[in-house]
Amino acid sequence: MMELLTMDGHGIYVWSAYILTITVLLGLGSYPFIRLARFKQRHQEDNEPK
Repeated sequence: MMELLTMDGHGIYVWSAYILTITVLLGLGSYPFIRLARFKQRHQEDNEPK
């Protein structure tokens, strides 16, 4: 198991690259949903009767 984590001294680079890639992909995947929620909120506020 330790060999898998260290990868002959290259583990820190490999695992950090995996973590960075996953973080970027999650961010890119969630961004449209965040924008949609903001759009819906603004649209709802604009259409409230005064």
